[in-house]
Amino acid sequence: MVSWSALGRSFGINLIKNNAKAPVVVQNVNFSIGKSLSAGHGPKTMAMQPSRWQWHKFKDMLHYYFMIGLIPVGAIIFYTNVFIGPAQLTPIPNDYNPKHWEYHRHPITRFIARYIHNSPQQEYEKFMHYIDEEAQKMKLRQLEKDVMKKMAERQDYQAYYYRPMVNKYLRINKQTGDELAERLGQNYKD
Repeated sequence: MVSWSALGRSFGINLIKNNAKAPVVVQNVNFSIGKSLSAGHGPKTMAMQPSRWQWHKFKDMLHYYFMIGLIPVGAIIFYTNVFIGPAQLTPIPNDYNPKHWEYHRHPITRFIARYIHNSPQQEYEKFMHYIDEEAQKMKLRQLEKDVMKKMAERQDYQAYYYRPMVNKYLRINKQTGDELAERLGQNYKD
């Protein structure tokens, strides 16, 4: 797995060792090979190139983790399909209530439905709870609107337009002022 790219590189070097009669260029490296690799004193040229270490490391890690995931999952799928197989329909006794995961045919789907996903009944109950919470919020918002409307009509309750020095006896003062205005009539306003 991890050594595949290294194996390929070493296999390429083995080809060079076996084919010692002709000059060979491998990855921009020119080797002039004589009768043996250690003999001969001639100019051996090697072209400068960027390192491929990161690329080889990436390939090795990709193969490694791909195989870590692929081999166990493939083995599990193979085992369930070959040795367990799909579920067969059988008559249900009268006193037995099937579980929600027993309605699935494939063993892997049954496993996922039983241990990973919630039951359809639980999902339904969660959705109903969500709808109830939203209905309660709507009622509270409507009640808040009604309260604000009443506060704006009466102008005597503590709210956003609250003035603490005027608010305490505002209704009584307003009623007294209206009565006084009725008694005095036009002379009161002058």
